[in-house]
Amino acid sequence: MRTAYPRHSAALLLMGLLALWGCSKDPGPEQLAKAEGRYLELINQKVPPRDPAWTEVLSQLEAVPKDSKSRPEADRRLASLKAAREQIPARPLARPGATGAGASEVETKRAACEALAKKLGESTTEPGRDQLRKALEDCQADLVRLEANDHPPGEEGH
Repeated sequence: MRTAYPRHSAALLLMGLLALWGCSKDPGPEQLAKAEGRYLELINQKVPPRDPAWTEVLSQLEAVPKDSKSRPEADRRLASLKAAREQIPARPLARPGATGAGASEVETKRAACEALAKKLGESTTEPGRDQLRKALEDCQADLVRLEANDHPPGEEGH
């Protein structure tokens, strides 16, 4: 009769461990899988990231518990999705060294000198290098003169 108690004890211990394991189940992987499923649907439908439909995916990713083993992946997805939804900054109208409409004479000359310097660096024949070197020196001298007379708007050289 004494042998029955250890079997009952082992069975009760096993049932208790199974119950604890069932109660402590991590819901994170399921929540992440649900978010990934919706994510893929929106991607396949070519829904832009700023569309309100993505709010559901954000909510699902944020719902992954902080202590879940799936949380690091959810955080990576959240960061990339939030970055894709950000407002893109306006493109500047002019950039230093730019050529074309809106570029100043100094910027145009600076770009021309840069192009000559690149050609000089790529040249392999000595007669060609001499001509490019002379053209670059002339370009740089012109650039110095232009920069000396170039003033920010409002100063007008006074």
